[in-house]
Amino acid sequence: MNYIKRLWSKLQGLNMGWLIPLGFGISCVLLAAGIILLLFRGFDNMESGWTFSIGADIFCLAVCVMLSFSCVPNYKDRNEHTRVFVTLLTVSSLSLFLDEIAWLVQGIAWLRSVNRVVGALHFMIGLILVYLFWQYIRRVLKMENSLMTAADGILNLLLVPSLLLCAVNFFYPLYFSIDADGFYARTDKWYISQVYLCFALLIMILELLMSQASKRDRIVAISFIAIPLANQVFTGMQFGLSTQYASMLVSIVLIYGVLFADREKTISATETELSVATRIQADMLPNTFPFLPNRREFDLFASMNPAKEVGGDFYDFFMVDDDHLAMVMADVSGKGVPAALFMMSSKILLKNCVMTGESPGKVLRTVNNQICENNREEMFVTVWLGILDLRDGTLVSANAGHEYPILKTPDGEFELLKSKHGFVLGGMPGIKYRESEMVLQPGSKLFLYTDGVPEAENQEQTQYGYERFLKALNRHKDGTPQELLTAVEESVKAFVQEHVQFDDLTMLCVHYTGERTVKTDERTDS
Repeated sequence: MNYIKRLWSKLQGLNMGWLIPLGFGISCVLLAAGIILLLFRGFDNMESGWTFSIGADIFCLAVCVMLSFSCVPNYKDRNEHTRVFVTLLTVSSLSLFLDEIAWLVQGIAWLRSVNRVVGALHFMIGLILVYLFWQYIRRVLKMENSLMTAADGILNLLLVPSLLLCAVNFFYPLYFSIDADGFYARTDKWYISQVYLCFALLIMILELLMSQASKRDRIVAISFIAIPLANQVFTGMQFGLSTQYASMLVSIVLIYGVLFADREKTISATETELSVATRIQADMLPNTFPFLPNRREFDLFASMNPAKEVGGDFYDFFMVDDDHLAMVMADVSGKGVPAALFMMSSKILLKNCVMTGESPGKVLRTVNNQICENNREEMFVTVWLGILDLRDGTLVSANAGHEYPILKTPDGEFELLKSKHGFVLGGMPGIKYRESEMVLQPGSKLFLYTDGVPEAENQEQTQYGYERFLKALNRHKDGTPQELLTAVEESVKAFVQEHVQFDDLTMLCVHYTGERTVKTDERTDS
């Protein structure tokens, strides 16, 4: 029993979105097959009532196709209601197709066997539709008490023997018979086929009485009960399957209205929240340029283009004191809102620690331990942290699993600046990070980025790569930091073209001029 529960839990965790396009495809095939078979059969020796029923079946099949098609753009949706709805549509399409076949073979003696098979399948499909209606009602009305759980178990158990009894009709006329002329007629044991339906309706009525669901949801649930009962009143003991399945489609249309009204409301709320989150994240990153326009020692520019509404990459730059500029480039594992939340906390921790005056290696060690203390989601962040002494160009940096920076010397070209990497932040506590020290000559340019730049892919799944990256930089090596970022961004877009952006594109460039900023008191003394 425990094994079955674990297996069921795993199945519930799977993304079964592929059921949606599959259901649409099945409905299209059934509609096309129904039209072709009608044209092949023709209207000879067909009563007017039969023609009407066949036309109703084809029309309802077309409705199923349209409703299924409207779900296809959201085939990746993990919403369980959507999957149950599409499954319901698919089964309804099959029931309508079988009903059409039943009328097409009606009164044709040499197709008596086909009529018998179709009749048996009709009863089986009816049970499955009732079962799916019940499953949808449970989800809509959110009934999870012990009584409904027990009722669900009983319906599950009764479904198998009920289907087996329907299968008996393949070989023995239990619920219906086909006479020598090929005409369908119900037997006196037909009422047995209604036991499962009546029990399901009774459970549905109890659930409606106990549920605290909204009035709209109750109306949809009532349609599941009222339509089968009305069908029994109007058809009685006569062959009325066409009326039954066409009427059930009305309930399915009601489901569609409720389902997609809720979806639109959810999507609207989500889009609003994401829009606010995007603005909050953008405001968290320094985006006022030029940064400290009165300082002549450096020029700096940075940008971030998230792959989603919010991203996990971030950059930061700030003055530690009058003579030291701190620069951060980081990439959080994952995408979307969770990565954005982790990004914000990591950014705050890094800046607070740098402002205490610690060196880059000690900062990364301290922040890594802080992140590891409460990291149940096991997320991590790669970080490059550097502190530039503006007086003499000394750059002290440490790398926690991040990409190599790119450096251009005054008379050279942009090249990768390789140094030993440390482990990512959040991976494990107690890690020490090696520091690197170098002196930037006046005119040097340092380019920082995340892996979204070199790993950008085109439609052939070819990566942008470092070769194209460096060529784009060197074609504009004399440009300002802003011009260099623009050149790389345009180069990546030209390479990727219409392919969907998979990762965030985050870049920062600093141009160390080495010019001394004349302070107010110095000008006064002179």
